This record gives sequence, C-alpha cells and structure tokens, in this order.
Amino acid sequence: MLLAFIWTLLGWLSLLGYLVIASVTLWRLWRPQKHPLLFLKPLLIATIVCHLLYLTEGAVTGWLKLDTPEAVAVVLSVLVAAVAFWQFKQSKMEAPLGFLLPLSAILLAFGSFERPTLLPSELRRDIWLVHVALLMGGYLMLMLAFGSAVTHLLKLWSLKRKRPLALLEKLPPLEKTERLTSQLILLGFPLLVLGMVVGIVWARMEGKSEWNDPKVLFSILTGGVFAAYLHARFVRRWEAATLHWLVVVGFICLLVTFLAVPHTLAME
Repeated sequence: MLLAFIWTLLGWLSLLGYLVIASVTLWRLWRPQKHPLLFLKPLLIATIVCHLLYLTEGAVTGWLKLDTPEAVAVVLSVLVAAVAFWQFKQSKMEAPLGFLLPLSAILLAFGSFERPTLLPSELRRDIWLVHVALLMGGYLMLMLAFGSAVTHLLKLWSLKRKRPLALLEKLPPLEKTERLTSQLILLGFPLLVLGMVVGIVWARMEGKSEWNDPKVLFSILTGGVFAAYLHARFVRRWEAATLHWLVVVGFICLLVTFLAVPHTLAME
C-alpha cells in the first residue's frame, strides 16, 4: 500500500513539476530577463527522473503494456518531456519548455488514475467549477488575442494600400498589437492547459472515458495551435503577419470547441 502511494506520488510530482516549470518559463517570456534561472535545469532533471521512476513502476507491475490509451499517453508524455529537455540543452533557450511541458502534463494527466475515486459531491462540484473557470479564463484571453491579431492584420493591410483608409489609421500601432497578442496568449495558454488537466483528472476520478469526448480532442487541438504560435514567436521568430494568421486559425479551432461541440456546466 505504501509503495503504491509512493509511485502515485511520483506521478503527481512529475505533473506538478512540468506545470511549475512551464509557468515560470511563460512568465519569463512575458517579462524577459537577462539572467538565466539556475534552478530551472536541476528542477527539470529531477522532474523527468520522477517521471521515469513512475514509468518504471508501470513496466515492473505490468500495467504499462501499451495496450491502453492511458499507458500510451504516459509514455508519450515522457518522450515529449525528453524532447523539451533536449531543445533546452541544445538551443540554450527556455522558450520550448513553455509550450512542450504543458503538453507532457496533459498526457501524463490521462494516466493519473487507474480507477474511479469516491469523493464527496461538494468536492466533485468544486473541482468541476475550477475546471470550467480555468477554461473560461483561457477562452477569454485567447479570444482577446484574436481581436488583437485581427487589428494587427487590418492595420498592416491599410499600411500596404496606396491610400490608407482613414478609419484604420486610428488603430493602435503594429508594435503595440503584436506585443499585446503575445501577452494575451501567454496568459490564455496556461489557463487553457490547467483547465484541461483539472478536467482530465476529474474525469479519471469519476471513471469517465475522456478519449471519446470531442471536447477533449478539440481542446487539445486548440492548445496545439497556440503552442505552435509560441514556438513560432519565441523560437523560430516568424514574421508578424504569419504569426497573426496562426492566431486566427487557433481562434477558429477555439470557436469550434466552444460552440460546435456540446458544452454543459452540469455533471452527468
């Protein structure tokens, strides 16, 4: 019983470690600093070691046979974390940790529980409301980022015209909308990821199958698009116009997730 608790704790420590490192990285992208954080690399190594120990326990006890979606998700999560560490070590850049480790945390959350867990109805409701609140906060920030991206594209289109439209000349400068878009995504992306992780853990505790839930699949797709934006913005340094069109694509995915896929605040 004690060993089972220890192995489960290692999985949770890995999940928490990835979220903490990603949050710190995104904050440093928001507020750039010249000096690197000395604790970031040791913390990442310790988190990956916990993850590997959790993976080893699964291989020894036999539940990690890659014949279930949960087992595949746990293996993929450690591979994504390894890629993030390799990128961090090779490029000497912290940015990849901000959008790769959240993906690893989401995948790891799928394997957090092997069986339903009985919880008081009030606690179940509170966890569900936290999940909804985080998602709504993420949706709001990403929708505002879409508005800023459209403003940037309209301003850019107006400047390229021989006769700029007087109405569009009143829009904010390109530098301001570009900075605002990235800042809003740096806020909305972690909220979306945290909301997904809480929702996945809640579903696992309730014994529900999240793999058949289209909301989960579309949310992962949406998060992937905005993670691609962060990669293109802070690592690849794409031109602003292409970046903002990527935000438009992300908003379309977000709209499909929010409107086309049925949502409810009531627990089944």
